[in-house]
Amino acid sequence: MNNSIPLKENSVWIMYSAEGGDPYFKKFVSGKTVVPAVAILSRGEKYLILHDLDYENAKDFDGEVLIYSDENSLVNNICMVLKKLNYPPDIFLNYSDKRDFQTDVIGYGTYRFLHDNILNYYNYSGISVPSFNSADEIIYFLMDSKTDEDIKFMKIVAKRALDILNAAFNNIKIGMTEKQILNLVHNIFMKKPMYFKKHGIIKEELSWEKELCPVVLVGKNLVKGGHSCASNTPLRRGDTIYFDFGVTIHLKNGKKYSSDIQRMGYALKLNEKKAPEKVQKVFDTLVKAVNNGIKNMTPDKKGSDIDKLVRSIIVGEGYPDYNHATGHPVGETAHSPGTSLSPAGHKRSSLLLRENGVYTIEPRIQIENGGSIEEMVRVTKNGGEPLCTPQKALYLIK
Repeated sequence: MNNSIPLKENSVWIMYSAEGGDPYFKKFVSGKTVVPAVAILSRGEKYLILHDLDYENAKDFDGEVLIYSDENSLVNNICMVLKKLNYPPDIFLNYSDKRDFQTDVIGYGTYRFLHDNILNYYNYSGISVPSFNSADEIIYFLMDSKTDEDIKFMKIVAKRALDILNAAFNNIKIGMTEKQILNLVHNIFMKKPMYFKKHGIIKEELSWEKELCPVVLVGKNLVKGGHSCASNTPLRRGDTIYFDFGVTIHLKNGKKYSSDIQRMGYALKLNEKKAPEKVQKVFDTLVKAVNNGIKNMTPDKKGSDIDKLVRSIIVGEGYPDYNHATGHPVGETAHSPGTSLSPAGHKRSSLLLRENGVYTIEPRIQIENGGSIEEMVRVTKNGGEPLCTPQKALYLIK
């Protein structure tokens, strides 16, 4: 991991974790420390400063391990490492200057502890005051980057979510309420496939809160926002229906992967064999918008570039603009840190897509009998690659 950290020369990334409080320390350094521990990472060297209580649990750290016994000893070790690294002028800490709750993890008190002690040491040593910076973009870089092994499991978890929704559409009955359809999905989810064991999958969860996973909206309720709880509104003939759904799988090796997809259907009237033109146009516009985004998902694109390409098709067909991002990163969680496919001006929309990163594309037509489709897409130099079979036709409920 060290060689891939996007740090310039003479800069360091410092992480502080107590009781597993920093998820990035846990992921990239060690998940076995309890007492406060500090990692100092540069382009060439890695240091882990541990209390002696934790030494046995983290002594296999791929770098130099230093032991402290009290707070003064911890501060002295931090200062010793910074001196050894020739007093780096740029120091990155795990707070967010983008107001991103996922990366704003250090806490103000801990920030002051590190900032003040390091500043005092530099002043005492007669060294120019260092610049303290947000580690946002370091974390985004690392979290957006996926290995081939990661992509393999993200395809598995995307297909798993799609299989559950396929089964749900095959079992929906006219007259079922949104809440009953939600429970139908949960019942299908409880039946685990045989291939879990083959792939070392030891646990599966819904990707977000049970009451909202999936989001189920029918007919008139499609005018609601995309985070609405299921209601007692029944599915009637002539209604569209949409799901927003994902699952999270856990592996024996401690890794986990999440999915986040949306699918749209239509409940046929008694005299219909296909959806009416108005509904079909909604669906076709969504497919066109999604496809336009997918084909342009290359590593040289900003998040705002993709948002504009997708959003312009929805608005260009005369539908209202939707009030959310066109997409977001997916990884360990359904909404992972990284580049946001949002309009220009959003704090993360100017970031570039990462090659081999996975992002959603999820335009919405927020009208009565509207709909939404969401695909998980891998970024390649040749454009996007959907991780599961993309929706090309409406599900029709008889």
